[in-house]
Amino acid sequence: MAKVSVNLDDDLEDDGGSRKLKELAAPLPSVSKAKSSALKDAPRVQFSFTNVPEPIKDAFAREASKRGLTKKELLYECLRAGGINIPDSAEIDGRRR
Repeated sequence: MAKVSVNLDDDLEDDGGSRKLKELAAPLPSVSKAKSSALKDAPRVQFSFTNVPEPIKDAFAREASKRGLTKKELLYECLRAGGINIPDSAEIDGRRR
C-alpha cells in the first residue's frame, strides 16, 4: 500500500491570516450598546419611596394601565421626561441577558 503524504503548506509562524480574520470579526465599539449592556448586567436593587397618598398611587397605576405599560416602565418614562438618559426598557431588561 502506498503512503499518502499531505502537506498543506501551513506556515505556523505566520499568524497574519488568523489575525486578519480576528480583526474582521471583531465587533465595532458602540457607546449606546455598551451603556445598555452595562445597565442590563448591573445588579438589581430595591427602589421604593416613602408612603405616598393612595390617590397618587392609584393615579400612577391607572396611567400605566392606560398607556399599556408596567409601573416600572412608566417610571422610566417619567425619568426620561425629566431629562435622565435611560435606554428603552427592552434594551435594559435583565431577563433578556
